[in-house]
Amino acid sequence: MKKTLLIGILLGSFFLPDLVGATDPRDYIPLPAGSFLFCTYLQHTTGHRLKVDDQVVSSDFNLSQNIVIFRPVYYTNLGPFVVDPQALIIAGEASVDGAGVGGNSFSSSGIADPVLLMTTWFVNNPEKQLWFGWTPYFTLPIGEYSKKRALNLGANRWAVKNELGLVKGFGPLYLDLVGHVTVFGDNDDYWTGTEMVTKKQDPLYGAEVHVSYDITKRWWLGLSYFYSNGGETKIDGIDQRDDQDNHALMFTSAFGIGDNYQLLLQYRDDFSVKSGIETKSIQARFAYFF
Repeated sequence: MKKTLLIGILLGSFFLPDLVGATDPRDYIPLPAGSFLFCTYLQHTTGHRLKVDDQVVSSDFNLSQNIVIFRPVYYTNLGPFVVDPQALIIAGEASVDGAGVGGNSFSSSGIADPVLLMTTWFVNNPEKQLWFGWTPYFTLPIGEYSKKRALNLGANRWAVKNELGLVKGFGPLYLDLVGHVTVFGDNDDYWTGTEMVTKKQDPLYGAEVHVSYDITKRWWLGLSYFYSNGGETKIDGIDQRDDQDNHALMFTSAFGIGDNYQLLLQYRDDFSVKSGIETKSIQARFAYFF
């Protein structure tokens, strides 16, 4: 496999799942209908080891990514259900250099593919501390993409992620269970370094477990586990043997500020990666709700 092609496959696979977004603890607990929530995320990600099929391709693959996400959310009623139509508006910049890219340097900046989504809560019972909802995510292929660039923030394809989330509270302790599957459209303008071909990707499956605990009325701590499986790509009909079997942990500290603000500080470590870039991330999420 040519190095340029390998770089493009793995970088293209890296950005989209990360930006479509893992959930945070307690995301499946809705605000009352009629409430508005606006979140701003600031995320910094680094990675230095590149793996394919559980083999280290390079330990000198220096990725740096800075992303900002704006997320407006409105809670309302749809028949007997609470729903929250919302959007993820994503922008940022990324760069990679090192021996893993032949001593070269690649960079990209601009608007990433936006995401439209809406959770429908089939169970919304605060008295029993029990919530259950379904969320479809629709990724629109309108972000920055250059078909002859190895590194892009956009993916030049549609994606649909279906997710189910359950939250059960036990007094100050909350347990979240989340499962999802993402199906991908084709990228018909994928550059191999010599010609334009079609890139396809198998469905990507994922599961998340979040445990969080109220330290005080305005401060809680959370520990999250993420698992992803599948998602092998095909370039011009050829399997790339880059399916995922990846694991990550995340620590969250959440602070309530007054009655209308919240700050989340997070650290995530993709500690076991079969295919992709072993990354570490820090993130701050500032939320305003009324």
